[in-house]
Amino acid sequence: MKKICLATILFLLSAFLLFHVVFHPTDTGQWRTLSAATEMENDAGKRPILLVPLDSRPPCREFVVNGGKIIGRTIVTPPTEYMDYYSKAGETMEMRQWLAENAGGADAVILSVDQLLSGGLLAAREAHISHADIDALATYLRTLHSAHPNVPLHAFYILPRAIPQDGIEGWRERRALLAYARLLGRVGEGLPVDEDEMERLSGEFPPDDLEKYLAHFNESTALASTLIDLTEEGVLTRLILGQDDGEEYSVGNLKKKELAALLAQKHIAQERAMIVHGADEIALSMLARLSVDELRTRGGAVPRIALRYARADMADMIFPFMAVSNDVTAREKIAMLGAALAEDGTSSDLTLLISAGDSDADTLGTRAPAATAVKDMLTAGTPVALVDLSRHFHAEETLFPILIEKSVPVNALTAYAGWNTASNAIGTALAQAVLYHCAMQRAESTEERARAAYANLAFLTGRIAEDEFYLKETIDRVNDTLRNAGYQNTADLDLTHNWRWANDLLTNDLSRRIRNYESTAAFRAPFVQHDMRLRAVQSNITAYYPWPRTFEIRMEAQPTIAVSP
Repeated sequence: MKKICLATILFLLSAFLLFHVVFHPTDTGQWRTLSAATEMENDAGKRPILLVPLDSRPPCREFVVNGGKIIGRTIVTPPTEYMDYYSKAGETMEMRQWLAENAGGADAVILSVDQLLSGGLLAAREAHISHADIDALATYLRTLHSAHPNVPLHAFYILPRAIPQDGIEGWRERRALLAYARLLGRVGEGLPVDEDEMERLSGEFPPDDLEKYLAHFNESTALASTLIDLTEEGVLTRLILGQDDGEEYSVGNLKKKELAALLAQKHIAQERAMIVHGADEIALSMLARLSVDELRTRGGAVPRIALRYARADMADMIFPFMAVSNDVTAREKIAMLGAALAEDGTSSDLTLLISAGDSDADTLGTRAPAATAVKDMLTAGTPVALVDLSRHFHAEETLFPILIEKSVPVNALTAYAGWNTASNAIGTALAQAVLYHCAMQRAESTEERARAAYANLAFLTGRIAEDEFYLKETIDRVNDTLRNAGYQNTADLDLTHNWRWANDLLTNDLSRRIRNYESTAAFRAPFVQHDMRLRAVQSNITAYYPWPRTFEIRMEAQPTIAVSP
């Protein structure tokens, strides 16, 4: 009996010591816990920022709301019943009425033209835009501005992607039309093409399909031109034209050149209007730009950003769904945020490090040196925003697993992103990092710094969980399980038969992966940011499928963080 008691005591003592080593710092400083109840207080006298999202997906809404928490700003969004839901368009008239009724109580408005006009991005991809539609929208925006002249309207509109509309039937016809359109893009650039191939492709789809395809770009260009006119008039304070899923040669690129020429003709400065690559991340980027503008108004300097690559040739790589290289995209995003690019050897406020993993280009050997570089920068106190791209969307191509292997304190990263396209990932990581920089520049107390740090770590935790663990691992296991059970189209969930099961698969697999992650030294390592010693205790992730498909998840991160001033 005594032996049993002694063994029990020794076991409990060992367990206590293990818990202490794993979950507590080795120093004797005083630590206090930050949790979901820790939120940045709103600036005194500041009114909310209104957001009309591109659509109801989390990147278009929740990212902006959570970005607002970093800088202590409330982001107000429309009622859910007015928003789109997957293929169901939003209620555009109700949305416009809501905006008109609430704009007067806002400091600024960030609005998606696609949502106001067509009811979301997916609906806009299929919508016919008439001249009457464009005129009615222009009248509405002029009236809104006249009613609230002191409330700046920051608008963005997404130019069509190269892929033919879903309304054009037949996958063979759509494939041939896309190939033909790529050749049209080359012709428009003055490049030689195989005319026999163009003739062959033109016979593989009905002429009506080509007419419908080209009409979509013409209608979009007419709308974008009107938005440029509204910017020139001063109705729109800022206009961003984004390009959705671009390609190197396309009809869309030719139309972009027309719009760029119009901006030049009207002498509209880049800070007033820009044409950029990307879509889903633009609203978050516009929020970050507002924060930079406010910092400048208060007499602060714009953020200076150093740009680095895990390997030099990654700068010139063009990744899937992109029309331009990683470097062009990064420099474009820095300019869009109103930040400054720090040239080599000059001082900077943060470093944007881009790792572009491509097993076909033999980049896997770059990961260990890049991980060491990240660790050295974090040890030196350099804020690092990491963009972790993967050409084939595989974890084996990403840098993050090597950071874990080498016990790099990943929670010390200022930002992390690695989702589907380079523009999305670069834009999201930069916007998060700039928001955090601005928040710390204006923080006047330890408590304000702690609140901003918590909000930024919550954003970071969600991005790591989704971009690395879900999109590179869990999504494949969920899809494979559904497929093995006989479901053919796993990308579109059956809400009646497999939606609940898919959510259970998601929760179980992601929870297992997060538990493994939380047990690593990379997760547990204390780190210093802005004179605060921080450490992550637990991620507290919840996730589910917001739309009936596995492509995206709605994720909430409410991490438990310990801080020691």
